Amino acid sequence: YSDLSYPSAHAATSVAGASRLSETLPAAPLWGLAAALALSRLYLRVHYPSDTVAGAALRRAIATLTR
Repeated sequence: YSDLSYPSAHAATSVAGASRLSETLPAAPLWGLAAALALSRLYLRVHYPSDTVAGAALRRAIATLTR
C-alpha cells in the first residue's frame, strides 16, 4: 500500500489551468505558479518525480486537444 499516486493531480490541474488561462492572462506568473505547485509535491515527498512529470504532461496534452 502506498499513499503516493500516479499521476500527480496537483501537477495536472496546475498545468491545465496555466495552459488555458495563459490564452487570456499573462503567461509567466501562471506558469510560475504551476511549476511551484508541481515542485512542491516533490519537496513535500508526496510524489515521485515521474508522478509529477506524468501529471503535467497528461494535462498539457488534454488542454491542447480541447482547445
